[in-house]
Amino acid sequence: MSFKDSVTQTTKIGYFEGAIPVNYQYTFGIAGDKFFRTIMEKGDFVASKCPDCGTMAIYPLSYCEQCFAEVTEFVSVGLEGELYSFTECHYDFQGKQHVEPHIMGLIRFEGVDGGIIHRVQAGTGGLKLGMKVKAKLKPANEREGSVDDILYFEKA
Repeated sequence: MSFKDSVTQTTKIGYFEGAIPVNYQYTFGIAGDKFFRTIMEKGDFVASKCPDCGTMAIYPLSYCEQCFAEVTEFVSVGLEGELYSFTECHYDFQGKQHVEPHIMGLIRFEGVDGGIIHRVQAGTGGLKLGMKVKAKLKPANEREGSVDDILYFEKA
């Protein structure tokens, strides 16, 4: 079937039952390594900054999504951002119910495209869109250079 054809009878689509064993190792790449290494070593977030159009992105990119220029500059954006969206998660990604719901939020940073999706602690008073939040990181001697170095975001 070519990309111009459309499926009109789902019974003609082939399938098989079973599991496909897939082993892989995901690498951060140059920009991702810079992001997580900076968290580990300096306790800070960095965004990539395009040398041509000035677009900044978090998680950092090696190439600008706007003009396709190679990006080699990374700038500090700090640990404080804005809660752009959030939701309660009652189940984990494997379908197991949490004892207490987890709140996941999209944190955006001023002047930066993209954001970080991570756990948010509501604390007293609850959460409001647009509120300032700050990342709570593991102690410096426990950081390993991964997303797990970010414990959660809390009210700033």
